[in-house]
Amino acid sequence: MKKVFVITLLMVCVASVSSFASTSEYRIDDAAVEAVFETSINILSADAMLDLNSTNATLEEKNVWIAVLLDFFLGGLAIHRVYLGGSAVLIVGYLLTCGGIFGLIPLIDLIVLVINNNDISKYVDNDAFFMW
Repeated sequence: MKKVFVITLLMVCVASVSSFASTSEYRIDDAAVEAVFETSINILSADAMLDLNSTNATLEEKNVWIAVLLDFFLGGLAIHRVYLGGSAVLIVGYLLTCGGIFGLIPLIDLIVLVINNNDISKYVDNDAFFMW
């Protein structure tokens, strides 16, 4: 008997709530939706152009010798990788592996940076654990 009463009560509640809802209030203006999409596409393309320009600026700003000095003194903390544009997750990776596999990764990073000091573009913004 309780189940019948609860089901009946639920049906009455649903019917009373649905009677207040009106679909005539909800209209979609297709022109407004298209205008929003056009605006967002223009904004995205402008942001992409700014992103390309900032990437070129970061390549020019990064000095290989500052990265070498950071690697030499703070290599086990991956500060040189963050300076070159890597994410801060690399610091956690270096710390969890006891300074980059006991200092082996920072040593190889140092050698690679000194040897390839003319073009460090493939090391800038590189989030891979092994940057070479």
